[in-house]
Amino acid sequence: MLRRAFSLIELMLVVVIIGIVYAMALSSFKPPDKKELESFSLKDLPKYLRENFPLSDAKLVCFKPCGKCSLLVDGEWKEDEVELFSNSDVKSYTLDLEGFAIEKEYVPYDITDAYRQSCFVLHKATNDAISPIILESDGSFIYYKAGYEEVKSYTSLAVIQDEYQKIANIIRDEH
Repeated sequence: MLRRAFSLIELMLVVVIIGIVYAMALSSFKPPDKKELESFSLKDLPKYLRENFPLSDAKLVCFKPCGKCSLLVDGEWKEDEVELFSNSDVKSYTLDLEGFAIEKEYVPYDITDAYRQSCFVLHKATNDAISPIILESDGSFIYYKAGYEEVKSYTSLAVIQDEYQKIANIIRDEH
């Protein structure tokens, strides 16, 4: 009875193919390159997190002064800090139950054994839903609504508050 085994060339070919697939998978988890960053805006952040980290709990943590950010994916820091945008004067807000905007303060995050204050954290859950947050930059307000809703830009916080209160009133009236 003859036993058939794999030849050395066949085994080497399988190892090379696995290496290529592994390299392709790793390259998809890198932050945008310099050319992409030139056209990168705050409105693109949820799309970037959803496309690059599906089925993962991903947080984009931007440190003070704002602009330099790091990724926290499933509890582990990925890559080094990347300068996503040049404006360091970014403020973040959240809406209370009545729909009034409150400036949000973040606790320090631990990165490379040093505690640093963050200016905002954009959180994408494992189901790809985004936690609600409002970012103010260059006189405009970008509203990341909860879940999967479209990211919109507004001219003032009052417009966002009015929209939120109208929706809350409709929901209250239905119940």
